[in-house]
Amino acid sequence: MSDREDIMDTELFKQTVEFPEQLETAMGIELPSIPTADKICICGMGTSALAGEILADYTNNTSEKQLHVIRRTDFPKWVDENTCIIVISYSGNTRETLLAYDEAVRKKCKIICITSGGELFVKCVNRKDTLVRLPGGVQSRIALGTMLGALASVLEQMGINETVTELKRIIPILKEGRDEMVESECLTARLIAFRLVDKIPVIYSLSNMRASALRWKNQINENSKNISFSGSIPEFNHNEIVGWTDDSLNNKNFVPVIMYDDNASKMVKSMTDTSIGIMSDKKLSIITHHVEGTTNLEKNLKCIILGDMVSIFLADISGNDPVTDKPLREVRDRADMSV
Repeated sequence: MSDREDIMDTELFKQTVEFPEQLETAMGIELPSIPTADKICICGMGTSALAGEILADYTNNTSEKQLHVIRRTDFPKWVDENTCIIVISYSGNTRETLLAYDEAVRKKCKIICITSGGELFVKCVNRKDTLVRLPGGVQSRIALGTMLGALASVLEQMGINETVTELKRIIPILKEGRDEMVESECLTARLIAFRLVDKIPVIYSLSNMRASALRWKNQINENSKNISFSGSIPEFNHNEIVGWTDDSLNNKNFVPVIMYDDNASKMVKSMTDTSIGIMSDKKLSIITHHVEGTTNLEKNLKCIILGDMVSIFLADISGNDPVTDKPLREVRDRADMSV
């Protein structure tokens, strides 16, 4: 894959930019009767957990009910039989998630499984837990839209918020923005990718859009085969700004990438602008992406679509294959997950 036209013609790129269509299809999945509970946790790893993080960002702004994302094999002490655990694994074979499922059984939680198959599907069917079956056939990180759409449907049926209604409003906006990017030959994504070659990106967003910064980091890690990190604003202004501006440190290999919320409060925008100005005074190369939207769900998803494209172009420019995931498989093969 040596040039732009080649990478845009690949199946990976085509599947990735079909994110809005994935959402539509997944929200059309017929759901079983969904249980409700006082406490709700989404349990998963990687992209599966990220679908939960996106909806947790939205729920924090729209619902009086609490929604927690658990990325671990053991649970907090407050998880009990009054908790509904939504176990999500696209493949159904994520070892940590399978262990978490067993923990949910042990704690006598209500359990909802969202998966395309694998061992989780078998466990769920054998115990007659609530099952939402996803269409399979792609890598997990490409299936974010599928998991997000199904999870949104489950949460809306549980009465958490009207997530599906909001996504239906957003999808035409996402399609229009995606089409404009593709028609422009993804110029914005390509320019950002060129600035990140041989650099270590550190992605920042406002605290209500943490999921988009995390998705950028994850996609640059997996697709581009690059080290990347993420953080949030305004927490950034209380610690990390010191490291970025310390003249004794070698920061030239790092690039701050800021998801700038044009609809943020005057105070938050002022703090963000001030931090950007201080870093600019230190001659740091800063990438700022401005995003607008009615809700943080809309802004998160707009940023995610752009970040996915950036990660694929960065892989292509760097001469890396965005499809391979050998280190991930090696960890799974070598780690002892029996306890």
